[in-house]
Amino acid sequence: MDTTASACDCCCRQRIKEHFKLVEALFMAFHRNPNQQDLSWFVDMQTQNRLELDPPYQRKSVWTYRDKQFFLDTIFNNYPCPAVYLQKENTAKGPLYNVVDGKQRLSTVLDFHAGKIRIGKDFSVARLRGKKFIEIGDEDKTHFYNYIFMVEQIRSEAEVDWGEVFQRVNKNQKKLGEQELRHARFDGWLINRAESEAEDETFWRDVGVSSRAKSTRMKDVEFISILALVLLENDFVGFPQSHIDELYAKYDFNEDQLPENEADIEDAESDDFPDSEFTKDDLKNFESAFQKARNTLKAMEEHNQCISKHKRRITTDLYSLWAALVLDDDVGKMPASSLAETYITFMKGVYEAAELIKKDKPINELDPHVQVYFNNSTGAATEIELRQKRHDALTHFLKQ
Repeated sequence: MDTTASACDCCCRQRIKEHFKLVEALFMAFHRNPNQQDLSWFVDMQTQNRLELDPPYQRKSVWTYRDKQFFLDTIFNNYPCPAVYLQKENTAKGPLYNVVDGKQRLSTVLDFHAGKIRIGKDFSVARLRGKKFIEIGDEDKTHFYNYIFMVEQIRSEAEVDWGEVFQRVNKNQKKLGEQELRHARFDGWLINRAESEAEDETFWRDVGVSSRAKSTRMKDVEFISILALVLLENDFVGFPQSHIDELYAKYDFNEDQLPENEADIEDAESDDFPDSEFTKDDLKNFESAFQKARNTLKAMEEHNQCISKHKRRITTDLYSLWAALVLDDDVGKMPASSLAETYITFMKGVYEAAELIKKDKPINELDPHVQVYFNNSTGAATEIELRQKRHDALTHFLKQ
């Protein structure tokens, strides 16, 4: 009999039992209380500062003016809407209700009640067109206050990752993008660094990485974090989305908890620092390299608008240019003005190739590097093999 295998099986079974005991305990401590609340209750909770629309795991506001008008139409026509999820948190000042799901709906009706939104001129209820809440009749105000929301109050007697609950609710409803779910799930260095970069750096807006639409869905944050990960991993990264999640988890630490350098890791106990080999020295090196690459891109753009003039495929082409700067030492050392002149010539060739293909004309008279780059930037352009071929073609051209 293999006693070693038997002991391993026994140990494994014991771990499984302990896992299910933990799950059972959490399940017993997690409470859901389905009920109904009329709209006036939410107005009262907000007035008393007992309704939190922006807990840490919430996403950015994404509803447009049209979305808000549509939901007000839902309210005044008494159509049903999805349930609102609230996490009940007991505080020293009394119960606080964190909005897990339903922020956009509640923000719309509360903003309308506060006079921040005016009903549109094409509203389905003619008598309400163009009016703010204070201007509508008493009967309509009563109808507004009495609108019924289905509400799920959730609370736990044990410690719960509410970001995970938020992710689960929204994943099931298939409403959020991958980066919005990361915003709820992660709260470490990488997510905060990418979000601050997207908010503070106008360059990304100038070249088309960031826009109002992209920002509301956090697509700009996702792209900037991918650029950061190319530098951090010194490799082509970005897809599949599950791989991005894994790397987010790798860099989901608090920078204040990092060791100063590798020597500190060797001298410390195993649990003194986060489960990461990253140090404050690494962080400084990253910041220096990231800012150098970004500043080179800015200088190139200022020289001849070589990036913004060719931003039709901004995520593909800027990713390739960034990778050339941070993964190829020779390219990274070249003057920005020289790079700008060479790059704009290269991109003119790429765009010319696209026009020729549209007209069913051959591209074999274009520069060979341009041909390789173009042929590997269509279809499944995010695959590593295609990225590598684009990288090789671009770096060879830039160094000619």
